[in-house]
Amino acid sequence: MEDEKRNFFAFNWHAFWLALAQTFADKNTVLPGLILLSGGTQFELGLLTSIMIGIPMVSQLLFASYLTQKPKKKYFLLFGIYLRVLAFLGVAVTLYSFESTDPLFIIYSVFGWMFIFSISGAFAGVSYTDILGKSISPSVRKKFFITRQFLNSIGILISALIVRGMLKEIEYPNNYIYMFTAASVLLFIAAGGFLFLKERASEISKVPQKFMEVISSIPSIIRSDSNLRNLVISVNLLSVSFTMIPFYMSLVKSKSVLDKEVIGNFLLFQIIGMILSNFVWLKYTKRKGFKGIFKMAAKLYGLLPILALLFAQFLPMEYFGIVFFIVGASLSAYRISSDSMIIEISNESNRPLYSGIYGTLNLTMAIFPLIIGVLIASFGFSAVFLVTSLLTFSALIFVNRMVCPIDTKDS
Repeated sequence: MEDEKRNFFAFNWHAFWLALAQTFADKNTVLPGLILLSGGTQFELGLLTSIMIGIPMVSQLLFASYLTQKPKKKYFLLFGIYLRVLAFLGVAVTLYSFESTDPLFIIYSVFGWMFIFSISGAFAGVSYTDILGKSISPSVRKKFFITRQFLNSIGILISALIVRGMLKEIEYPNNYIYMFTAASVLLFIAAGGFLFLKERASEISKVPQKFMEVISSIPSIIRSDSNLRNLVISVNLLSVSFTMIPFYMSLVKSKSVLDKEVIGNFLLFQIIGMILSNFVWLKYTKRKGFKGIFKMAAKLYGLLPILALLFAQFLPMEYFGIVFFIVGASLSAYRISSDSMIIEISNESNRPLYSGIYGTLNLTMAIFPLIIGVLIASFGFSAVFLVTSLLTFSALIFVNRMVCPIDTKDS
């Protein structure tokens, strides 16, 4: 019990300081803003989104095949986090050192650092999920996920106010240099919580050890576990709208002026949406469980592209902040439910492998951002946004087929 309390604190320490760090390099507003302010196109924006979202998903299986046979994963987790610290610092150094060079060189240097950030995040993510699953007992998981998201949102609000001020008052690129330096320092502090983590050894079963053996085992695992199969399908469909979020910035730019103050305002609306929605999700989880929250995330993500089009077409740009308010609520619902779902349908021996399969088969995250720019250029925002909305709503069919064990016990 004492170890669980200690681990509860360690994970929440990390969540709070990570939230502070992430806002300084937010992938939905700050990073797309950096690319667009540097002269990047929708192609570069799509490439950035693929690196930030798709790369960690695809690479998880490679790391899972290695980590599955490791009974303890604490130091692998720390190694991945410290690489991410280096990546944030690398962006700051790049912007400082190459201020007067070709903007494309800066953009693709940032891509390189974000590639390291994403790969190391995938490595750390597999370890994080496994350690969390065995460190927090099922009886306190709902409390943990809600507490984690609440602390996460508070941390994001604090840093969002600072980021908004830096974007508004400090000229580019100095504002981004300061923000990525701060992100690096805060992430380093966040890792400190895991230094005191008490991890017990995982049960190791006879599972495929070689990477190609793991690959060849995926079809049989997917066929035999309907929960995993339906989760993979639903997340792929939901991710269509999830990967569209950075392109709401592009939609705004096509209709109005996108400057550093607008970026800061959108970020603030997003954070407020995350915080206020947590009170709703707390009550909703008690009644509907993790599966209910996951369904709400799918509904909100499906609604967002339609709302973005309506607000951009019929309302002044000042009102577009409401879209990012709903983005915040959607992100909150998804973050509470997605980690918990994969933990609940797996066990200690297969959790790293399930995490890897779950990430690798989320192909939408990896591929869709690369083609969004081409699709928008060919068919326009309206057609692409409407199709993505329909695809996301169809995820509800597969979510309804899932059985989340902890929700079944509570019902």
